[in-house]
Amino acid sequence: MPVRRIPRNGRWFFRTIVVKPDGTRERISGTPGQPGAYHDLSQSKVGAQEAERRAIMQAMSGDVLRPASRGAAPTLEDSSVTFLDNYAASHKPSTQLAKRQILRRHLVPHLGHLPIDQIRQVHVDKLVADLLRGGLSRKTINNITSVLSALLRYAVKNKVIESCDLTFNIKAQSVEVVAVPAESVTRLVEACTDPRYRAAFLLAADAGLRVGEIRALRWPDVNMIGREITVSRSLDRNNALTETKGYDTRVIPISDRLWAALRQLDDSRRHVLYSRSGDAPLRYDGVRERILDAYKAAKVTPPPRPWHSLRHTFCTELARAGVPVNVIKELAGHKSIETTLRYMHTDRAAKRGAIDALAHEASERDSASTSRR
Repeated sequence: MPVRRIPRNGRWFFRTIVVKPDGTRERISGTPGQPGAYHDLSQSKVGAQEAERRAIMQAMSGDVLRPASRGAAPTLEDSSVTFLDNYAASHKPSTQLAKRQILRRHLVPHLGHLPIDQIRQVHVDKLVADLLRGGLSRKTINNITSVLSALLRYAVKNKVIESCDLTFNIKAQSVEVVAVPAESVTRLVEACTDPRYRAAFLLAADAGLRVGEIRALRWPDVNMIGREITVSRSLDRNNALTETKGYDTRVIPISDRLWAALRQLDDSRRHVLYSRSGDAPLRYDGVRERILDAYKAAKVTPPPRPWHSLRHTFCTELARAGVPVNVIKELAGHKSIETTLRYMHTDRAAKRGAIDALAHEASERDSASTSRR
């Protein structure tokens, strides 16, 4: 059958052979709902059949194929296929999956039936209101509406719609950075009996690596003589190898205790932190379980994000030591300086000290006032 659907992504297209009156054969194909000759048709079976009909007529008449004039805009559901297949194709697998899930769970059920040129501010506001009533956090809702914004902006760039001047984000509280205290990191390391996980804790707390970067680290990335680590790749939870979060390679000096911990590992393996069953990297689920065991053994209360909070420790300790913000940004691999600035004022001990000093000053003033009476 010339009109068919790709099982992997559900995209409709046509492919067939036309026999012209002079006996020559021409292979024709196309996809509706994408930039090109059939952008005005819906990404559906009916749209593919209409695109095939047009292509056959054009091939039989000998006319040059030209993009059809813009007709009715595709629905958001139809546009989501083009968006995922093209715009999101260069993103990391985990990012593609997140966008796919947001579209399937939230955007398509709420707005999928609407032509994208008919989406108005009231539709966005109602989506937000429904999601708030559903108990989703404001940060999560902003993640959802950012996908909607990207889809509509992509449609503008492809001249499917004229413009998009809607407001998508809502105000949300910034999440306070929770760092594991330095003394608790020491207790975690001392309580851990597995040398692989001792090194893993220090790769996060003393070098600032994300858990995916820790799992992807290989021995060629570690210069034990020059005492530097090159971070250029990451493993997502499905073991897909990708670039780092910021797509930049960074080089981090190795601290004394991290260097000592790395020396305890088997450097004949491919990965620095290897699985017991072979040379594969540590499993994501296994890493999560083991760190909770370590917190329990060390009698340290685990923060909401047990691994990432160790990375927060790295940045917070650098800020406390007075390291310039641009240096912290480079070592942490932050894309934006605003992200790094969060660590310049997250020391809870410093905040407590400031309040205690204020209370002490007030107490001294009260004492002086009493003695004068």
